[in-house]
Amino acid sequence: MKKIKMKKQPNKSFFNIILFSFFLFLLPTQLGKHFFPPFSYINGVRVDYLSPTIYLTDIIIFLLFLFNFKAVINFFKNKNVLLGLGLLLINSLLAKNQLTAFYQLIRIVEFLIVFSLGRQLFKIIKEKLLLIILLLTSSFQLILAALQLISKHSIQGIFYFFGERLFSLSTPGIAKAAFQGIEFLRPYGTFSHPNSLSGFFLLLYFFVLTNKKFNKHFVLKYSLLFILTGLVFISFSKAAILIFLILNTSYLILNTGIKCRICKITRIIVPLVVSLIFLQVTTDPLTIEKRLELIKNSFNILSNKAFFGVGLGNYLIAQAEYISKYPLFFNQPVHNIFLLFFSESGVIIGGIILLLIFTLIKRLIKVNSYIVLAVVLTGFFDHYWLTLEQNFLLLALVYGSVSSSFFISKFNLRSPLIPD
Repeated sequence: MKKIKMKKQPNKSFFNIILFSFFLFLLPTQLGKHFFPPFSYINGVRVDYLSPTIYLTDIIIFLLFLFNFKAVINFFKNKNVLLGLGLLLINSLLAKNQLTAFYQLIRIVEFLIVFSLGRQLFKIIKEKLLLIILLLTSSFQLILAALQLISKHSIQGIFYFFGERLFSLSTPGIAKAAFQGIEFLRPYGTFSHPNSLSGFFLLLYFFVLTNKKFNKHFVLKYSLLFILTGLVFISFSKAAILIFLILNTSYLILNTGIKCRICKITRIIVPLVVSLIFLQVTTDPLTIEKRLELIKNSFNILSNKAFFGVGLGNYLIAQAEYISKYPLFFNQPVHNIFLLFFSESGVIIGGIILLLIFTLIKRLIKVNSYIVLAVVLTGFFDHYWLTLEQNFLLLALVYGSVSSSFFISKFNLRSPLIPD
């Protein structure tokens, strides 16, 4: 009798790689379904930050969670994770708008799932494939951003299905810039703001730059770094460009692995020269006054709710009690992730959570200080690491991957800023 050959079933790793590849490619996009229940309105105006949204990336995360159920659940059994979530649950119960707080708590659970997945999935994906996916999605964003810059409006068409919003130079509140009297649109890509775009690709730049294992794929790595640099500059975010120059220069000076001195000097001088053009561009002339008003509001909120905060996601609801000179800008969180974090969580709960993750932060700084500094420094000037989907999930993914002991040994990361 002939033996019947059974077809080999695809294993779990194969499906993980496929789903993870799609997730990486779609991470900069924001295609999703927004819902606007009553609690997403402030004084009759609907606010995107308060809108519960189901993104395409959320669905992929859920599928990855199912395929890696045991590993994720084991991560959530950690006593620090459970204690932190318990404290945030108390914070949500004390919030003025509990529905908003519970929605934000769900997002934090998703953040932790992505963090745990980052610890697992980078073990199975090849470095070359990872670079190719990041190169494709970054090239896509650079092309779209360049088209928006040239045309002074959104492109739409197929880009709509990747989450590009409809806007033009005449749209109220749109991010503009001017150079030698010529006004132009700051490109958004598929992000909700150019600053969000710049921070996303700034973190991705230092993630790729500092991973030594990528060096064996020289052409792919430096092609990707070139495109990521272009995305940071084309955003015209002065904070991101200056932070890029500071961190990139320090890395090149302190990294003794680069033997070619001319190459090192060139890689320092060229971005400095190019930045002179981009930093001369004039953006919102009132940006400092607007940000100072938001900072003042955050201190007022903190003084009133110092111990337990206003509740997760309730910052804008609390801020609505204050009068603003800039109504189009007012429904914005304070542009500082630290003030925003403590305003919502309070000094007691926020302080305990920081103590719970102190060991992780210390480990991340020792292993790769650049990805920590990229977030900390930009976080002093904006809020997107806590409020916007793409930046929030990238933060979880990158920090999760670097926190993994496997990933640390695999890439042999060492920060020149922190001695062993």
